Amino acid sequence: CGMDMKVVGMEVLLSPPTINGFRNAVSFTKETAAKDQRLFLHCKAEGTPVPMILWVLPENVLLPAPYYGSRYTVHRNGTLEIRNLRKTDSSNLLCIARNEGGEVRMQVSLNVTDEFEKPQLKSPATESVALSTGISMILNCSVEGNPPPEVTWILPNGTSLLNGTSRFRFHHMSNGTLYIRNPSASEAGKYRCVGRNVAGNVERTVTLELGQKPDIYTKYSSLVSIINGENLQLNCLSKGSPLPKLIWTLPSGVVLSRAEAKGRYAVWENGTLTVQMASVYDRGTYHCRLTNEHGSSLLTVSVIVIAYPPRITNGPAAVVYARSGVAIQLNCMVIVSGQPLIQNPTSRDAGFYKCTARNVVGSDTKSTYVHVSI
Repeated sequence: CGMDMKVVGMEVLLSPPTINGFRNAVSFTKETAAKDQRLFLHCKAEGTPVPMILWVLPENVLLPAPYYGSRYTVHRNGTLEIRNLRKTDSSNLLCIARNEGGEVRMQVSLNVTDEFEKPQLKSPATESVALSTGISMILNCSVEGNPPPEVTWILPNGTSLLNGTSRFRFHHMSNGTLYIRNPSASEAGKYRCVGRNVAGNVERTVTLELGQKPDIYTKYSSLVSIINGENLQLNCLSKGSPLPKLIWTLPSGVVLSRAEAKGRYAVWENGTLTVQMASVYDRGTYHCRLTNEHGSSLLTVSVIVIAYPPRITNGPAAVVYARSGVAIQLNCMVIVSGQPLIQNPTSRDAGFYKCTARNVVGSDTKSTYVHVSI
């Protein structure tokens, strides 16, 4: 008989726990949810041996995994489920993962709000802005929603700037605006602003264009002629960045700016000047001047108003004979005709009669002598 011994060595491997892949002793996260909804907070713990998971609620309420309650459930994988959320559920929650290798924690800042509102822009979805090199500028991106959206600016080269971050000339300010310091021509391009919350996202595009002096592309190669009494229209169509200031100066010295009217004269938003019922007094030289911070341009237009003196086309004879008591009519045909009628002429009606037609250009006259016989 005898005895035999065998020694077996065992090595126990320990791996400290992690939560959602993070090894930090304490990690932090934020969650926003709407009241009356269901929320899942994930706390996936890994390690050797398998960690024990514990959720700590306000007032030090401890919920181990697994746990099943009326509104709270902690699933075996560590996920905390909260049903029928209340605004009073807004608090800091703590998930603890622990094994023989150590302990890690995840703190969740929970904010329960009223119904979610998708982000909405308070500024136009698209906008073009003139870029003046060397002059610092601010691009606006005003977004509202519930919960308050997070704003991200995306530069023309695709770089994203989160709120409060800076890169070279760019700084994303806390109010959502993008500050560009001393821009150069290379900063021209499309800038995208994205507002995002749990309900959705919205986007705004601001295009920076290199500023340019006004360019008038309306040309008049000769005199503009118009008939007296017609409406006159003079165009002054242009492009420029920023939008140029426009001034029309009339031959009379009257000055009109964009979208302004005085009596018979009006300037439209596109720069066109109209003159209602033009007369010879409207003839002369018209000037349209466009100005912005990059320069100015001038358009000069000469206008003539064609008018004719009146002409009597059918006047009375040099001498008209009439009998006493018999009506006579003296013809005087012009554009606006008028024929005097003498009822029951007597010797007292005998004499010279003159018909005169007159306008601003001149006049015309026809005369006749009336004999009245008894």
